[in-house]
Amino acid sequence: MALPNCTPPAVNQFPNDLFTQEERQNGAIVIHVLVAIYMFLGLSVVCDDYFVPSLEFISEALHLQTDVAGATFMAAGSSAPELATSLIGVFVAKNDIGLGTVVGSAVYNILFVIGVCALFAGTVVHLNWWPLFRDCTCYTLSVIALLIVIIDEIVTWYEALVLVFLYLLYILIMYFNPVFEKWALNFCTCFPSSSPTLTSKLSDEIKVYDKLSSKGVADEDAAKTSNEDTESSPSKGLSETPSSNTCWTTNMPPTEVTHPKASHPKWMLSWPSWKQVKWIILLPIVFILYITIPDCRKSRFQRCYLLTFLMSIVWLSVFSFLMVWMITVTGYTLGIPDTVMGLTFVAFGVSVPDAIASLIVAREGYGDMAISNAVGSNIFDILLCMGFPWLLSTLFYQRDVLVYSEGLTYSVVTLLTTVLFLVLATHINGWKLSIRYGISLMIVYVFFTALSVSYELNFFGYMHPQMCDVVY
Repeated sequence: MALPNCTPPAVNQFPNDLFTQEERQNGAIVIHVLVAIYMFLGLSVVCDDYFVPSLEFISEALHLQTDVAGATFMAAGSSAPELATSLIGVFVAKNDIGLGTVVGSAVYNILFVIGVCALFAGTVVHLNWWPLFRDCTCYTLSVIALLIVIIDEIVTWYEALVLVFLYLLYILIMYFNPVFEKWALNFCTCFPSSSPTLTSKLSDEIKVYDKLSSKGVADEDAAKTSNEDTESSPSKGLSETPSSNTCWTTNMPPTEVTHPKASHPKWMLSWPSWKQVKWIILLPIVFILYITIPDCRKSRFQRCYLLTFLMSIVWLSVFSFLMVWMITVTGYTLGIPDTVMGLTFVAFGVSVPDAIASLIVAREGYGDMAISNAVGSNIFDILLCMGFPWLLSTLFYQRDVLVYSEGLTYSVVTLLTTVLFLVLATHINGWKLSIRYGISLMIVYVFFTALSVSYELNFFGYMHPQMCDVVY
């Protein structure tokens, strides 16, 4: 099947917005950028308030190891935006933006996300060798499989099926991970292999939730009793400082009494803080999520953690679609190829859940879970986020899927070097997350992104066809 001499623009396949191309070039594009940024914020809210807490309950219920939880449930959930983007690229945009996003988010997860965890973990986090070795080996095989599939720039139904099958095989490996890990640790004792289990800490956290919810009223009553005893005690004189429940403060004369309601007009007359501005900006998103997703952190919704997990994925996908739409229009308006947008801005946007989720668990001391999420997300992205939409497309349209950019093939090859660098850098750094380690990953990330963009902009020869005529 011959490839066309131009790449179909993704913008043709999205709904028309309220502005013409001339209006966008004259300033209306700012609105699209702001909407895309707002979707970024929406992704972070979903991940921080709903997705990660639901993952903690699921992992505790299934008694998962830290690295297994990170490589499976956390990776699949936080990669929902990549899956949505790939479906958009195959069925809606019919171009390489999905593949470009997967390739871009892959290097983003490997280098940028792990680098952020190392820089902002708050302490040095030690790692085990087995989870990193296992995930990087599976990831390398996934990259090789993707390269074999797209090297002829045509994807057939059986090639897509092989990718999906390989991901199922990866899940099977994770199921038997305790057996493989025991064998590996007995076989090789020259690397670090000790870290706390996930379920022990998650159990403690869930017990805290239960205690807080069950003892809330009791603590309130105890506080009231304590205040009454203090006020009625004969040993306390009127000159003593009253309790904190009154409007008096220490060393404040009686003439300076401040009523609680007085602080309200004072706040209205002063400049709002950043937290107040952020709360106002995010209020629409917070309200929508509040009425559509049960918050499993609350005692009455603790048993709904699976519904919380699924609804979180739904909203991650919705926000990702809107974000991809806005970024695609922005790239078209600025004359940037879709694959370049996918390798950079779209990849950054859809990987926000990966970054937030990994950073949260890294700050809690679970470095293995953070890295397994980053690498496991890449395996999910390559095998399932590309294989599944390609398989559906070949079966639905009864024809092969075309890959328009030869530059993406070179970018996929370059992915193999990032895996090698990650393992070598981790070993040289003593199998721990540190600031120096994070800085080195960031530098390589910038270099790789610049190299991939150069491929797509034909700096090293003609690799990416020009964009076809736009009807928008």
